[in-house]
Amino acid sequence: MKTWPFAWPETLKRKGPLGWGLASLACFIVFLFLTFPYGPLQNRLLTELNRASGWEVRAADWSMGIPVAIEWRDVVLAGPTIGTIPVEAVRATIGVFQAFLGRLVIDYTVQLPGVAQAGAGRATGSLTAASWSLRGPVAVNGHLQQMDLAAVLKPYVSRGTVQGDFMHRWDSAQDTQAALKGEGTVKVEIQDLVVERIAAGTSSIPSLTFNRIQAAITCRDGACDVTELKGDGVDGSFTAQGRVTLRQPLQQSLLDLTVSVVPGAGFALKAASLSLPPFQPGTPLTFKLVGPIINARVAL
Repeated sequence: MKTWPFAWPETLKRKGPLGWGLASLACFIVFLFLTFPYGPLQNRLLTELNRASGWEVRAADWSMGIPVAIEWRDVVLAGPTIGTIPVEAVRATIGVFQAFLGRLVIDYTVQLPGVAQAGAGRATGSLTAASWSLRGPVAVNGHLQQMDLAAVLKPYVSRGTVQGDFMHRWDSAQDTQAALKGEGTVKVEIQDLVVERIAAGTSSIPSLTFNRIQAAITCRDGACDVTELKGDGVDGSFTAQGRVTLRQPLQQSLLDLTVSVVPGAGFALKAASLSLPPFQPGTPLTFKLVGPIINARVAL
């Protein structure tokens, strides 16, 4: 009770600067929110995404976020290789202080529609660039959390979820072939996968079911080394290693993979549509998968 008269002036000294600091920060945030060029920025981001990906990206609506964020709703990605992919919402938060220094730093969140479980069906990550014009180094990284492959890869996949991490870096993103260049890594795990029957030239690949698939890929300037690719399920198990050389369109990418298969009873019944000799369930088989994805050849 005796100390408060002496502590009170010191408290005032501390609260005064703190109050002015908080008020100044609040004014700065309000000023930034009201004056930041959201419209031109969101148009630029969509334009650059269209150019770099080769897809058509459309958004039904967009809105501003605090302090500096843009959210697109009812987004549609369309392209000759991916068909049409609906996206519920995309949110991009821009790094304010990096922007003042001429750099572009964006934290993004992509949410797929029709997901009941909180946190699922979402991709999060960041994009950094040395300049707003995307000249100079550009890097992107992300995390996939229980993404529904059926929503992304129809009609080839009817069921399956993927989670994993990826990163990629370009020295420049201005080249028309920039999407195929640079270097990066992808590591994913797919669960409960059902691949539908896929036409491959004059033949077709039968429908396949896997409990789990794990993959790790390292890419540099369009050449991707498959360092790990394995899966197992009711149709058997497989492992694969080799290289994929990316081309545009992606169906023309070149495969050079060595695949080892231990077929299950289910796969043995489906194998008649493949150019393979008869084999028994449980009997290991190794073959090469070469040529364009759209018309790959099997060689023993």
